[in-house]
Amino acid sequence: MGSMKATEESLVRAEIQGHTGVLTLTRGKALNALNRSMYHQLVNALQIWRDDPAITEVVVRSELPKAFCAGGDIKEVRTAALEGHEDEIRDAFGTEYAMNAVIARYPKPYVAMMNGIVMGGGMGLSVHGSHRIVTETTVMAMPETAIGFFTDVGASWFLPRVTRGAGAAIDDDAARRESLAVARYLGLGGVRLNGADAIALGLADTYIDSSDVDAFMAAVLSDGVDAAVSSFGKEAPASELLGRWDEIVQAYSGETLEEVVAQAGSDLDGMSPTSLARVFELLERGSADEDVVSCLERELRMAEDTAVSHDFIEGVRAMVLDKDKNPQWDPATAAEVDLNRIRSVADEKSELPIKV
Repeated sequence: MGSMKATEESLVRAEIQGHTGVLTLTRGKALNALNRSMYHQLVNALQIWRDDPAITEVVVRSELPKAFCAGGDIKEVRTAALEGHEDEIRDAFGTEYAMNAVIARYPKPYVAMMNGIVMGGGMGLSVHGSHRIVTETTVMAMPETAIGFFTDVGASWFLPRVTRGAGAAIDDDAARRESLAVARYLGLGGVRLNGADAIALGLADTYIDSSDVDAFMAAVLSDGVDAAVSSFGKEAPASELLGRWDEIVQAYSGETLEEVVAQAGSDLDGMSPTSLARVFELLERGSADEDVVSCLERELRMAEDTAVSHDFIEGVRAMVLDKDKNPQWDPATAAEVDLNRIRSVADEKSELPIKV
């Protein structure tokens, strides 16, 4: 067994086991929230193993049963914003999004063990992979609008492409419009999904019992991921969300953000209006885009703008630091948001700092 960059300070354990590269997240106290150092460790290992012919597959997992990854380290980003370190913000998001692109284009099987909490940056670390494994413990969400941020890590690519049932196609205009409406439901409100929902929506591929995770992992290492899937994969339970598909589409198919907010009832109460506008615009553009990298470059420009904004600074304060759950958004309503400014930011792109 070999080891790469495995120092005492490392929060990512990178090991080679046979022909498999294994990345284990070890920041348990923070539910594996990803910081700048972790982004660099992850993408470096992925690039080395991508180009190593002795490595035939990669697995990313958590040593914490209750969480795969709860997202990015937003406190770190907020501190950088308050101290004027925009270079650190650019490095953090640029490296993360480049990592998402590397995963999306990975030429070898990329196996994500999505046990427990999988949110925000955890979605970016898993959903772009080729083999996405969920269990009955899986809880997935993109909850960024509650903290004044937006659904990033390529969500403007993968959310508008959710499916109405495992294996379903979205190859006509009507189906694409339905998928965009459901993407708005998931992205604007930070809706939580379980493993069955993830399978039905095409955000995961294989459902196993959580009690089989260790045995599944052992089978991957000994026989390869396809053999492990054959041995332990099972039919997912029915998705409750799928049963509400038409209802969701009707509520979230409006032409404008204000129309959608009005139809959504209490779903979007408490969310940053500016964040809602950012998500609405990015999903619209991402649904028509032809490449995940294009979406990530647009999101990177939006992240650079959002991370230094009032609502993000205030949202993290209210929801994460002080925990008073009473953010003072500015502006306070969707009607007051300067949509032209958000669209002008969305018109721009920032190049990813790592070639993928």
